[in-house]
Amino acid sequence: MIHRRKFPLRFLVLGMALALVLAACGSSSKSSSSGGSSGSAAAAGKKGGAVVFGAEQWPECINPITQCANSSWLQWLVPIHVLPRLMELDEKNQFVASPLLTEAPTTANGGITGEGKAFTVTYHLNPAAKWDDATPITSADVQFTLQAYLKSKGSLSTVGYDKVSSIDAPDPQTAVVHFTQSYPDWPDVLGGFSGVILEKAKFPKGPDTGSTMATSIGFSGGPWKLQSFSKDKEVLVRNDAYWDAARVPLLDQVTFVPLTETTKEVQALKTGQVAAIYPQPAPDNVPQLNGNGLKTLFGTTTQYENIWFNEKPGKPFEDKNLRAAFSYAFDRQLFLNDIVKPFDPTVTQLNCAAWLPAVGSWCVDPEPWADISADSAKVDQYMTASGYAKNSAGMYAKDGKVPTLKWMINTGNKRREDTQAEFIPLLKKAGFNVVTDNSDADTEFQKRLPAGDYDFSMFIEVTSPDPSVTSILATNSIPGPANQGQGQNQFWYSNKQADDLMTASDQELDVTKRQDQIHQLDGILRQDFVTLPLYGFPSLMAWQPSQITGPIEQFINNPESNFWNMYAWSKP
Repeated sequence: MIHRRKFPLRFLVLGMALALVLAACGSSSKSSSSGGSSGSAAAAGKKGGAVVFGAEQWPECINPITQCANSSWLQWLVPIHVLPRLMELDEKNQFVASPLLTEAPTTANGGITGEGKAFTVTYHLNPAAKWDDATPITSADVQFTLQAYLKSKGSLSTVGYDKVSSIDAPDPQTAVVHFTQSYPDWPDVLGGFSGVILEKAKFPKGPDTGSTMATSIGFSGGPWKLQSFSKDKEVLVRNDAYWDAARVPLLDQVTFVPLTETTKEVQALKTGQVAAIYPQPAPDNVPQLNGNGLKTLFGTTTQYENIWFNEKPGKPFEDKNLRAAFSYAFDRQLFLNDIVKPFDPTVTQLNCAAWLPAVGSWCVDPEPWADISADSAKVDQYMTASGYAKNSAGMYAKDGKVPTLKWMINTGNKRREDTQAEFIPLLKKAGFNVVTDNSDADTEFQKRLPAGDYDFSMFIEVTSPDPSVTSILATNSIPGPANQGQGQNQFWYSNKQADDLMTASDQELDVTKRQDQIHQLDGILRQDFVTLPLYGFPSLMAWQPSQITGPIEQFINNPESNFWNMYAWSKP
């Protein structure tokens, strides 16, 4: 499963190692002047027809603002196709104007002015932009959506939105966003990876959207309209009213179906039940995609897979020494050799908490986690420091009790299940009583993580061009009564020094100074053993060329998934 965090982004290129795997396993333009950058020539394909795609995870609800949005698959299935946004990410993972804007705000065109409390971003909306009911998308919709993020019950996170003091609307096509501080990650507010704009007229009861959009979104400002969503399928149909001609879909209809078990997902593609899948690559699925007339494509992403510890009071990993000992007990290099290298031969160990060395300049030498490797002496040192000693069975115990450490992953992910199968016995030899505690993806990401109902977990986070991690690691991002359950710090991590650095870096416009702040922050996270970094995660797209064609590879490196530009795909 992919857990998502509020975005910033960085450009990533195709991995050469994965290209080699691809060769072994199978075959391997700009939009209109409205301001969008990611369109492709829709007229190049054949119009009409319907296709079915497979989804590796399936959300229980589809509200893009609440805890429903705690996974990337919610984003990939609905908002990116149906809802407009201000700024977006192009195929090189750079912030650009979406078709909703006439141009991206810059200092040169007067769209970005001031600093500190005078920091302001002005957006000029495309006068051609309209909802599917033919009403214009206006600055009033922008104002309303800000309030929806701030006031919706169960809002996933208000980071960034809470930095906006007000939005002026001098006319229907102009939205002037006033910030309380300099905020370099402004493109992620109402845009970027996960920000959206809502149609104000569809919410007569006000901006609290918490009880709405669970399984339907009755309006569209994107290339597609959501016809239906259930536990069994999602149906999208072409939005013929979409104003950007380059993004009006060629296909009449796209249906997504849940394929949450690796073996069933691959089999559905091989037999032609679905036309395309976007699976997490693993040793068990990559070889199966060889032949059968399939095409596969690998890329690198802005995603990374870590082991995350739950520091919630009362949980075992509240003890920093236990987190440290576990980090030295888990052999990261063995994990890469046995689990990852079979499908990514040149994978390297990740040694930064929440940044990737190939993306941006935030994960730099000396990399804080580089010194952590399997070391039994270190394990014993940290366990002894917390009063543990090995009993007659070779297990670490305190006051005669051996703690049970529950390892949560999402069921059906064979790569992670294989990891548990190999490493739980190894951890037992090291003195740790680790047991599986797995759940389906929806339960894990929309219920257990927000509630802190786990000991430690292994999942993918999504990073971005902007290095902010406030939404996932700041104290005030811990979900609880103080913030009405908002926030994605579902690790219960809290450190004032780290908070201060996050606060400072979130308003630092000087890149060099910000790099230093982020590196200091990474060092603190290392001292606190917040997480155990593993590796940067590759992407994989596989499809049936007999069923679908088009610029399928365009967004292989983009966090929006390969499905983002399916408006340009067509039947062969």
